[in-house]
Amino acid sequence: MIFDLHNTVPSLEKKISRILLCLIVAFFLLLPVYSEPHHWELKLEIGLSGLNYQFRKYVEQFVRECSKQGISVWVYSTLRSKNLQMALYAQGRESLDVVNSLREKSGLTPIEEADNKYIVTRLKVSAHNYGLAADFVPVVDGKPQWYNYELWLRCGCIALNLGMEWGGLWKGLVDKPHIQMKNWRKVATFNHLERLIIE
Repeated sequence: MIFDLHNTVPSLEKKISRILLCLIVAFFLLLPVYSEPHHWELKLEIGLSGLNYQFRKYVEQFVRECSKQGISVWVYSTLRSKNLQMALYAQGRESLDVVNSLREKSGLTPIEEADNKYIVTRLKVSAHNYGLAADFVPVVDGKPQWYNYELWLRCGCIALNLGMEWGGLWKGLVDKPHIQMKNWRKVATFNHLERLIIE
């Protein structure tokens, strides 16, 4: 049997780079991060039909890989309307009256003044608007694990290994529940030439 060193080096390099990536993710997760102490609404979304067909395959694989590692996840948000995105963008930036008016138009329940102190999204136009993003939460015994950093890290590494972008690595507004297609703006613009992405 002949051992071909050239064929094993790329796979070894990939494994090492994945391990390093997970270590970097762990480092950022351990840094003190401002966390939002507000009440989260969790609506289980049945199916992934709102996702772009290209990205749906990634999310389905993500759920399978998490399951293989003994992690249950709920995907609770995929496709967002423009009105819903604007309501979320206004939170923490506009007055409570304006925010609740936008929330009502998009079908969300009103929030209290205390909840309007927190910015919940960075973008007016999101990958969610094109079905190229999903929000999830790890679940243990039927309860969402918002503050279980080990589970977030494991899920984030799975998403990264599958070739997705994970919001847990973002600077500033860290968004651990968020996964999206890499270079989503190119995919969105290609699929929707009539609405170029402008922020």
